[in-house]
Amino acid sequence: MVDPASTRQLTRRKPRQAEPRAAGGVRQAGFLFIAVGALGIVSDLVPGMVGYGHLPALILDLITLAVGLASWRLANQPFIQGRLSLALPVLAMVLVGVNHAAGQLPQVTYGTWFVLIFVWVGIWHRPWTAVAVAPVALGAYLVPLLTGPPPSPYAIPSVLLVIPAAVLTGETVAHFTDSLRRAAAAREQLLADLSRASVTDFLTGLGNRRLGEMLLESLEPGDAIAILDLDNFKTVNDRYGHAEGDRLLRQLGDYLSGSLRDSDAVARMGGEEFMLVRVARARQPSTSFPGSWRRGGRRSLWPP
Repeated sequence: MVDPASTRQLTRRKPRQAEPRAAGGVRQAGFLFIAVGALGIVSDLVPGMVGYGHLPALILDLITLAVGLASWRLANQPFIQGRLSLALPVLAMVLVGVNHAAGQLPQVTYGTWFVLIFVWVGIWHRPWTAVAVAPVALGAYLVPLLTGPPPSPYAIPSVLLVIPAAVLTGETVAHFTDSLRRAAAAREQLLADLSRASVTDFLTGLGNRRLGEMLLESLEPGDAIAILDLDNFKTVNDRYGHAEGDRLLRQLGDYLSGSLRDSDAVARMGGEEFMLVRVARARQPSTSFPGSWRRGGRRSLWPP
């Protein structure tokens, strides 16, 4: 069955606005923190692995796990969505740097982590966000190298390769995903327009005959229906022309749209015939429907 209220809203429905950088990005970041923290804890507790026997490494991995759990749990909270979610990749870069300074992260994988972090930024944030985060990444990359154990001769110069590569990767991903989002939004807009057009009478802006047939199929016991037919409408067309007749129909459409409640529905069945529907669960007794509608806004629509 088709709900008359929902079919009436269909003629005015707007496409749903996508929200690509909200809860999904925070939740994904939380999952990544949890995965890295859990793997790190396993490494800290299993003999022979990198972090085994190092209490600072275990503490850092527990912090990483806690950040992931908190992010996952708070993903739907508005305060952590949007720009504030950029605190997560910044925190990730800090944790990577601290792990490297503590000797728990091999130099060969150090730059890879920054590239992966910028991939996340590109997926969930707008283009040029990666460029804005670049100075923070530069500091997070260099500080551990300058304050930790003496690095290799190529460690510090590697920043000239790693950070630009990470930013370029993030921006490439951001521009690509942004184009995909725009294409998806345009497709949704087109589908909404087609859906609305399929049940809309273009002259009056009311529902068309197809919508009227859907309303008839959806009627249930207690629903009220009224048929409105304009007397002597052919005379208006013959005497004043079809343009004047169309103007009268448009005026009637505006009047009906402004007089009916959201729970009511109206469709132009053809020519000068209209059908009005009031559902039982949202109306007064059906016997008062036509009378109350007439009393609610009786005025002259024509002649102008």
